[in-house]
Amino acid sequence: MTNPFVDLAKDNMGTIERLLKGLPIVRGYVDKELRREADYRLRQTIAATLEAEKQRMYDLQKKLLKGGGLLYMDDLDSAVTRVQKLADRVKTASYGYAGLLDAVKIQEDQLDALHRFDVGLAARTYEVQTAVDALGTAVDEKSGIGNAIDSLSDKLAELNRLYDARHKAVEDPSALAAAPVVEKEWMEAADTAAESTTSDGEDKGEEKEGFFKRIFDRDDK
Repeated sequence: MTNPFVDLAKDNMGTIERLLKGLPIVRGYVDKELRREADYRLRQTIAATLEAEKQRMYDLQKKLLKGGGLLYMDDLDSAVTRVQKLADRVKTASYGYAGLLDAVKIQEDQLDALHRFDVGLAARTYEVQTAVDALGTAVDEKSGIGNAIDSLSDKLAELNRLYDARHKAVEDPSALAAAPVVEKEWMEAADTAAESTTSDGEDKGEEKEGFFKRIFDRDDK
């Protein structure tokens, strides 16, 4: 299975640079001075999304209390705690003055790995959102609540593991080898989003919202 991002890079290095610069969350990784800002923006977006999901989970707890779902309160409360802890970790993460963020130059394979980490984080965060959606449906229908909470907990664990791996890779670029295999649809979506923020190779900066923000700011929320 080929990675469309890598294939495109091999065909045209000018195009890969435009894609990276057109994707606000990762474009700064091309330039050493902007890497910490790019990393900060990514983490703040994910943390804000998780905090929004935590509020939705609080609302579901209230529904459960009113509907006689005391049996599930402890499990859901545990999931809420996990969301909060993960949001706090992502938001307040700090790195030393070595590693990927301060490297003089990032190689093509490192850029690709970091890109896959970041798109993977978007995908896993979105799965947490959809798991909360499913839990909301289960609460409304008073059916399958326990399974929905279990599924949400699993998604949170997956996101936590991926974030741990990315954090390690930022500190130690050799750990970029652990970058996840990301679904083709997500890679293509990231490339499409990047292209939509560029015009004739010129970076439009903040004129359009970034890939992650557009995914997480859903119309159905």
